[in-house]
Amino acid sequence: MIIQESNSFVRTLAYQIPKQGKDCCGDSFFLKATDEYLICALADGLGSGERANESSSAISTLVEEKHDEKVEVLIELCNKELKNKRGATVSILKIEFQTKQFTYSSVGNIRFVFSLPSGSYIYPIPILGYLSGKPQKYRTQTYSYEQGSKFIIYTDGLVLPAVKALLEKSHSVEELSQSLKQYTNNRNDDLTYIVGQLF
Repeated sequence: MIIQESNSFVRTLAYQIPKQGKDCCGDSFFLKATDEYLICALADGLGSGERANESSSAISTLVEEKHDEKVEVLIELCNKELKNKRGATVSILKIEFQTKQFTYSSVGNIRFVFSLPSGSYIYPIPILGYLSGKPQKYRTQTYSYEQGSKFIIYTDGLVLPAVKALLEKSHSVEELSQSLKQYTNNRNDDLTYIVGQLF
């Protein structure tokens, strides 16, 4: 499954495929670009199949309903939403186009790399563990970005040996997605990635 979400400020592309032998993907995401911001939420439900999807889709549904909230509010709401569910690792990214800043918060092993045209990279360290409704600490960080910046967020079903090099050599989200294709054949786990470029 491939989803695109774009406007004059950003172009994104999301790809998702379930674990081999499973009809239902345990990962879920929500992606929306408005004239003010891009909101992106990615959740990896613990395990695989329908129980994992129940947890991850609860996250994407919540963020869809509350996408105008701040990231630090959303991550706390996500944790509460997962009470009495199996649990999930969760990442939330919000990019504000007018201020050229992005805010990111993550709990668990979802990976995020942000590449600036000046040659530097931002990869915030997530909090270990997963959301399950229990008391949880969060780390929410805000950074500035430059026009032409690119990013990738992906679950642990995608194993990338040189993510920085892939970001550097790809001139568009389509090129980047094409470069990632060779790493999507393993299918030992549910796999989701979201790539984006800012204008």
